Amino acid sequence: MYEPQRLHPLAILDFFIHKIYTLVQALLPLLVLAIAEAGSRKWLLLAIPFILLLFIAYGILYWLRYVFYIKGQELRMESGVLIRKKRYIPFERIQTIQITAGILQRLFGLVKIQVETAGGGAKAEFVLAALSRQKAEELSRIIQANKRIAPTNCAETTPIEYSLSTRSLLLLASTSNGIGVALAALLAVVSQFDDVFSNMHIWVKLGTYVENIAAGKVSLIILLIFVLLFLAWLMSLLGTIIRFAGFRMVRDNDNIKISRGLLERQQITIPLRRIQAIKVIEGILRQPLGMVSIQVVSVSNIGTKGEGNLIVPLLPKAQLISFLEETLPEFAMSLQVQGLPDRSKKRYYLINTLPVIIIAIISSIFIPMGYLAFSLLPLAAWLGKQQYQDAGWQVDNDKLLMRSRRLGRITTIIHRRRIQSLCISRNFFQERQRLNSLAIAFASGIAGARAKIRGMDSEKSNTIVSWFIQE
Repeated sequence: MYEPQRLHPLAILDFFIHKIYTLVQALLPLLVLAIAEAGSRKWLLLAIPFILLLFIAYGILYWLRYVFYIKGQELRMESGVLIRKKRYIPFERIQTIQITAGILQRLFGLVKIQVETAGGGAKAEFVLAALSRQKAEELSRIIQANKRIAPTNCAETTPIEYSLSTRSLLLLASTSNGIGVALAALLAVVSQFDDVFSNMHIWVKLGTYVENIAAGKVSLIILLIFVLLFLAWLMSLLGTIIRFAGFRMVRDNDNIKISRGLLERQQITIPLRRIQAIKVIEGILRQPLGMVSIQVVSVSNIGTKGEGNLIVPLLPKAQLISFLEETLPEFAMSLQVQGLPDRSKKRYYLINTLPVIIIAIISSIFIPMGYLAFSLLPLAAWLGKQQYQDAGWQVDNDKLLMRSRRLGRITTIIHRRRIQSLCISRNFFQERQRLNSLAIAFASGIAGARAKIRGMDSEKSNTIVSWFIQE
């Protein structure tokens, strides 16, 4: 590792696929137009082999000039064909190390390693696309051994393990909130049928079929809706299984190590010192079952969508306190909260019901049977009630707990020294009611690293401010 090292030649193929995918994404509208016209299609077919050869040649040159090595307390990388780049990353700036193995890497016994820093932006600071597992683990071991991080107060302990059983994986997948994303993806694919199969007039035939159904039984329309929802749920189920199959978390002294994935095997190392806060997530489908997920927010870009730092995908809520005391004692505390005053209840009801009323009125005017949208009013009022009842806070020595709900309920626990900023705001209506909105940021620049409670009593929010600024 202390001499310049090249990647495995498979990195050429990885580079080639990535660049072609990026090019197709950027030029997709033009490609569709070119394929639709016979003259343009002819030139496109002639240009494709030349473009592929150009990318392959460039990928080989890029691979030859891409080297990495360790010097002193730095990880160094040199790359570039036309423009030579040199990058120096001190070990102490490195936050997390992620090792993944996609289908191509696993066929050749290789892995991809990503090194994350606090200021790395939306992408990893350092990516090695194809490296032998032995070299990847050696590089990770050298970085972890030489990082200048003060040791934790914890003594050497027996590693604590958590794994996801097959039964828990199926429960996790079947209660996933990804059905909305899957439904949107399904509708997006369906919407392209008319462009791809233009001669078949799919939408004309489908419209005629729907008219015939509508003229028949309403039950058939309901059946079609349920079929669409079932397909979306099935896509969400399979996606969750692929992402979380073989999930295993190990707390080993100063690090949390996570491995997961069916097609792409991921290994993530999160130093405990880098954890800013934890989030206890109770999804709208899992809360009635008494199940929660635990996510850590760390100074890293890995898992900005929440999945990378999900250290426990599924856990009975009755075991939550004991799990925190054993695995993350720094964040263990009672989950009881102080609720909001009665005068803030109106806001939670109105913020949910007013949009439904407006949409229902417009639908009634312009859409046949649009008045049925008013049936959503009780659901919106129920959601407002739940948001009001669940919102709250608690201070326990140096820890702050904040709880809120959109659809699912999220409980955030953070140490005072991890809070980057605290903001109190109020609008005209809140000022009349002596209410505030309290927002905290606990990892500047990291997605999701904020928590907010609306409708707090002014005196209570000032109490939290005093707690935050005290010596």
